[in-house]
Amino acid sequence: MGRRNKSTYLIIALTCLILLNLGSMLIVFTKNIDNFKGGEVRLLGKLKKALRVDNIVQEVMKFPFPKKDDKKDPSDNENELEIYDDFIITDALEEYENLIIVKDSSGKDSIENIPEPLNIKKIEVDKDKPYIYIYHTHATETFSPYKDNNYHTTDNKKNMVNIGEILTKVLEAGGHKVIHEKTHHDIPSYNQSYSRSLNSLERVMKKEKNLKIFLDLHRDGIEMDKPNYKKRLATFKTEIEGKPTATFSLVVGPHSPNYEQVLNFAKYIKAVSDVMYPDLCTGIIVKKVGKFNQFVSDYAALLEIGSNGNTLEEVEECIKLVGDVLDVAIRSIQK
Repeated sequence: MGRRNKSTYLIIALTCLILLNLGSMLIVFTKNIDNFKGGEVRLLGKLKKALRVDNIVQEVMKFPFPKKDDKKDPSDNENELEIYDDFIITDALEEYENLIIVKDSSGKDSIENIPEPLNIKKIEVDKDKPYIYIYHTHATETFSPYKDNNYHTTDNKKNMVNIGEILTKVLEAGGHKVIHEKTHHDIPSYNQSYSRSLNSLERVMKKEKNLKIFLDLHRDGIEMDKPNYKKRLATFKTEIEGKPTATFSLVVGPHSPNYEQVLNFAKYIKAVSDVMYPDLCTGIIVKKVGKFNQFVSDYAALLEIGSNGNTLEEVEECIKLVGDVLDVAIRSIQK
């Protein structure tokens, strides 16, 4: 009889332990519910660490996690991206070490001596119709000293739309046909910006079949109240031909099915920039997650022009130089 009572107490104790573990699991689950979009692997890792009970974690595996939406871009969740470390290509690219750009008698950049872009297919376009599409997933991003609304404004004279307008004029001056999309895709919800810009992309691609090159212009962001912000801000500033200018970088998302093609396009833009304006391009940032809508074309590029710590004048000077770089790069990949 005593042994039976002892067994009963043991069963009760084990039941209580399981209930306590399930309670802890529920608390961890609640705290991590916002992270479901990041994937069940990270969530389960946290559960295992918190509970140290493998069999309970195995039961959690049976939970019906939300189905993955292949069309939804993880890039929409800006906070999600911040927890990952980026891979950044900053050095000169050895495959383009012999790249030369000279000017013809009129002073225009000549591409006759530029080696063939590596691993990039030449494109054939109707040069009488638009083949370049400039747009802004985060159109309201702005610069110093504008601090209202965390460096965002709908004033198109102070935000990325202005920068896109300058790039449009530079490329058109080089003979390119351009469409500049001025929609504020980051309004009303910043976290749905890429979904809305994808809608614009799909809409224009149905109408304009000649479009081949897609340029999404952003500016980078730094926290101005951090102790080391001045050191970081210095990486966004340089001087070219005696003029203070912002620097730029390229961003590539690894989740696009055409990742390699997009990366090769970014590499070529960087290589041309390194030759024409050393120090203007600070590198290619390969994110750990995201597509950034770059799956729409092998010639899609996301460019970060300066930062919120740069002045509008510095960024305007930068985009003029970037326009020269893109003029050469785009002409060289055309048949």
